[in-house]
Amino acid sequence: MTDRGTTLRGDIEGLRAIAVLMVLLYHAQVPGLDGGFAGVDVFFVISGFLITRLLVKEALATGTVSIGSFYARRARRLLPAATVVLLFTTVAGYVVLGSARLAELGSDVLAAALYVVNWALAERSVDYLAEDSTASWVQHYWSLSVEEQFYVLWPLLILLGLWLARRVGLRPTRVLAALLAVVVVASFVWSVLRTESSPETAYFVTTTRIWELGIGAGLVFLLPRLRRLPGTASEALALVGLLAIVWSAFALSTATPWPGSAALVPTVGTALVIAAGSTDRLTMVARGLGVRPMRFVGALSYGLYLWHWPLLQLLQEVRPGSGLRARLAVAGLGVLLAWLTLRLVENPIRFHPGLARSSRRALAAGAGAMAVTVAAGGALWASAPRVGELPDEVRGALALTDGSSTPDPAMIEDPAQTFTRTGTVYPTPGAAVLDVPGAYDDGCQVVQEQTDLPDEPCEYGPADGTDVALLGDSKMLQWLPALLPIAEQEGWRLTVWTKSSCGFTSTGQSPECVEYNDALREHLADPEHTPEIILTSLGKRGEGAGVELADNLDPAVASGAEVVLVADNPYRDSEDETGDPSWYECVEDNPQDYAVCSFPEAPGYGTPLLERAHEELPGSHLVDLSRWICPPGTPVPGAEDSEPRCPSVIDEVLIFRQGSHLTATYVRTLTPLLHEALIGTGLATSDPDEVPWEIPPVDSQTASRGR
Repeated sequence: MTDRGTTLRGDIEGLRAIAVLMVLLYHAQVPGLDGGFAGVDVFFVISGFLITRLLVKEALATGTVSIGSFYARRARRLLPAATVVLLFTTVAGYVVLGSARLAELGSDVLAAALYVVNWALAERSVDYLAEDSTASWVQHYWSLSVEEQFYVLWPLLILLGLWLARRVGLRPTRVLAALLAVVVVASFVWSVLRTESSPETAYFVTTTRIWELGIGAGLVFLLPRLRRLPGTASEALALVGLLAIVWSAFALSTATPWPGSAALVPTVGTALVIAAGSTDRLTMVARGLGVRPMRFVGALSYGLYLWHWPLLQLLQEVRPGSGLRARLAVAGLGVLLAWLTLRLVENPIRFHPGLARSSRRALAAGAGAMAVTVAAGGALWASAPRVGELPDEVRGALALTDGSSTPDPAMIEDPAQTFTRTGTVYPTPGAAVLDVPGAYDDGCQVVQEQTDLPDEPCEYGPADGTDVALLGDSKMLQWLPALLPIAEQEGWRLTVWTKSSCGFTSTGQSPECVEYNDALREHLADPEHTPEIILTSLGKRGEGAGVELADNLDPAVASGAEVVLVADNPYRDSEDETGDPSWYECVEDNPQDYAVCSFPEAPGYGTPLLERAHEELPGSHLVDLSRWICPPGTPVPGAEDSEPRCPSVIDEVLIFRQGSHLTATYVRTLTPLLHEALIGTGLATSDPDEVPWEIPPVDSQTASRGR
């Protein structure tokens, strides 16, 4: 970006126009533009070039870089429009979104205001707890976060380069170019490796994107040579570069591993166009890019990028399934809002004499704008519902029992009478995503990227208790709220080895998961580490996963471990009849009758695999609580058919949270039933009559670190 009074390159303004139109039309789902997301990569190269040109010019003229002045210019240029759009998004989200999504949007607005939302989105992309999250309304701020993080680091690296140049007596440009080359090469190599191993996180994180800005930055050090390019060469470079960008828009797709090496096409293409336009002669491509309509869109590109995404998300929320014409109309509204924002907000603040003359005032104003946005995001987050304690009269799963306490409790004659159809629900649907085992707050679930076993795994219960290990992914960890009070009565020490999206198998698993499981299998087979009891479960996996699970458990069994396989809970992993992506949102959206949110009776997807593992492991035990989640053979009153169906609420307790998981509250209501089932295996030794036939309170135990 350049200040008023300086010369704007028409070809760069045209490149901005192409970049924003690629992104906008891609998000509007215009057929054929499957690679429009590459417009962001075009922006990265442009930004790297323009910012570095300003910084290097200042560095060569003064021998240093004024960090305060640089950040003040960034604040005046970027924060006004970003703040307006974030505040609009916050208010619009509060008005139209269900309460279940307010906390997530609030935290996203906070992260966007602080320019770290790309890392939050990267974490969410591999977070099993976010498997049914919809796209964030501020998701597009991820690229701004990448740029801002670059703007923080690059001036500091330039200062380091200037200091090194003085120490070794070299020309500053050579040292700076060498430092940049190291950063670009390292980032590019990491981008290729990370895209291959973890494409979900690679898309968002800064470390895989720095090289793209670095390509643009590198052009600055080539400007003296670029200015001497022959006319024929510059024409050829510009044409090849433009074709590369256009090819990316039509030939790439979401199936293309990204960013990785594929991102070289639009980024190098952009660099070629900029390089060709750095001569004194205008190329034909530069003339085409610099025509008035392209310059107009280029001038609006920043505001248009900010506005288009939340507008499209708002359209999807208020008119789901809107057609292309409606989406393009909303895109047109984005152009209008971008123009108004430029005229009424961006330029008046950016070129305000008082702010332009004083970096301190500009920085203070920028800090104030960020504070307002942070406060808005925090208020939205605070307005979201929270998980509360159950009233004494609410029984959840226990309402299905006849009150007997034996290893095989009986179910009441008419289970459907416990199916809540309207009224209060615990937790409220808006808090369902928060109703998770406390082990997440304790940091017990190993993240997807990790391949090594934790040095000190989480342990719950007495250090000298019976050693019980929890293996698998979140489908096993979801049972922890019931296992904690059971462990307390049984004298068990629970050790958590669970890993996100990583059942104890190989089929359909990431390389990191397979490596982690190999290490865990070897660890548990060592007689010094073999637990007395292993508890594991499994969700939806490939056909051979049951046999693989048995194979992975076999070495520990040979060393003396007893195995309990906990059946997967019933669930249907598609949208309900109302189109809601999650069952708790369905309950929130249908307060008149929760029967709408029932689904056909079926076993949990992982249960057949666990049954196969049970067959392959003689002496293992299979514990199945499915009937207490979906009473068999029971139609749901008020449902469209009379076939057996599974409810979403039993005795006022919400059953499901993210994805196919049970709420921690419902799991707690299953505690006596799970305990009785474990007694039935012979591995829990309490007298069945001594099992407390009540719902335990929210457990206050926190994990210790052992081993």
